[in-house]
Amino acid sequence: MLAPYLKALDLCYFEVTEAFKGLADEHVWKRPVGGLLSVGELAGHIAYWEAVRFAGESLDGGASRDLSTCKVKSPLLDPRFAYYTTTITETLSEEHLSMTGEQVCHELLRVHQEAMACLKALDPDLSSPAPHWSPKSNYGELLTYVAFHIAYHTGQMYSVRHLLGEETPDN
Repeated sequence: MLAPYLKALDLCYFEVTEAFKGLADEHVWKRPVGGLLSVGELAGHIAYWEAVRFAGESLDGGASRDLSTCKVKSPLLDPRFAYYTTTITETLSEEHLSMTGEQVCHELLRVHQEAMACLKALDPDLSSPAPHWSPKSNYGELLTYVAFHIAYHTGQMYSVRHLLGEETPDN
C-alpha cells in the first residue's frame, strides 16, 4: 500500500516549499562557503535522485546517470547534481543560474509530482526489489529512505539560508 509513503513524501514537500519561502533570488545558487552547496544545488540533488529512482529506466536495473531514458525532464535533472563530489567541482549552466527561487521550487515540485505519477502507475509491491536502488532493498525501504533524504537536504537548505544571513520561516 503506497498511500502512507506518499503521504509522508507530501509532508516532506510541504517542508521543502517552506524552505523556499522568502528565499532571495541572489541566494538561490550562492554557496555560503566553499564546501557547502547552494539551495538550488540541493534542490537539484533531490530532484535528480527522485526522478532516477521512480521515473528512470536504466538498462542495468540501477540508478543510471544517463537521463536519456528518464520519463521526467527538467533543468534540475542534471548529472552534476548526482553526488556532492561532482556538484562541488562542476560549474553550473547559465540555465541553472538564471532560475529564481520560485522557479527552482516549482521545478522541484513538478519533478516530484511526475516521478510519483510514474511510481503510482507502476504500483509496486512494497516488498518487491527496487531496481533503481540497492539490489537487496525493496520499494518500502526505498520510499522510507527517500523521505529521509528529502528531509535531510531540506534541513541543509535552511542552514544555507541562515549562513547567508536570511530570515527563514519558523519550521
